[in-house]
Amino acid sequence: MTRRYLTAFILVLIFATMAVAAEPDKVLARVGSTDITERDAMEFIQPFGQQAMMLYGTEQGRKMIVDDLISMRLYALDGEAQKLDGTPEFQAQLNSAKRAMLAQAAMRKIIDGLTVSDDEAKKFYDDNPAQFVQPERVHARHILVSDDVTLAKVVYELKGGASFDALAKQYSIDPGSAQHGGDLGEFPRGVMVPEFEKAAFELKEPGEISEPVKTQFGWHIIKLEERIPESPMPFEQVKARILQELKEHKTQDVLQERAKELEGVYKVERF
Repeated sequence: MTRRYLTAFILVLIFATMAVAAEPDKVLARVGSTDITERDAMEFIQPFGQQAMMLYGTEQGRKMIVDDLISMRLYALDGEAQKLDGTPEFQAQLNSAKRAMLAQAAMRKIIDGLTVSDDEAKKFYDDNPAQFVQPERVHARHILVSDDVTLAKVVYELKGGASFDALAKQYSIDPGSAQHGGDLGEFPRGVMVPEFEKAAFELKEPGEISEPVKTQFGWHIIKLEERIPESPMPFEQVKARILQELKEHKTQDVLQERAKELEGVYKVERF
């Protein structure tokens, strides 16, 4: 069994664990004499991952998914009436699905109760400091304008001592930051467009203002609020991520080891 194959199964198992309804037996619809429950909906959307879960959380998305389930039940009844479940093609697909479900059940049984302790997470954190470094960042504001006339007016008023924050609120066309005085918060390299990033990271002292910078969005004037040097991330900040990653690795290792044991039990030939 390859690592990629195991990884796919692990993801399926993770989503299966996530897809637990608060009221699994709640009836959402009925087709003939068969109920469609919350559990049925969770099992239906599970293969589609987190986006489907988010969609199901909306009234419109929930209705759409229940409608799909109803349609599926109707077609299943129609297929049963036509005795399509007796065809060789159907039986082959049924056997394939059964094998996959049995494999998932066996793997789930192996990893049931598998845990990672806080001490294991802390040891990994201490042994791998380079993985938990917050890169150098800058905290900056900007004023974004689209034309040379407005740009000249902003530059003139800044040189006259006008407040950067007030000018950003008055002139900036960036809807996300203008109302906050042009505040962009903190950001590392690799987030902003290259021209903007270069100008922002060239500013040295808090309060320093850049020359106008042209990007695809227009003209920017950037003000440096703060430079934040590279620093280690606190353990508590990354603890949950470490626990999740270690659990995935431990799960991978346990399943790989069991797969090797099973190859000694059942004859395997690779062609």
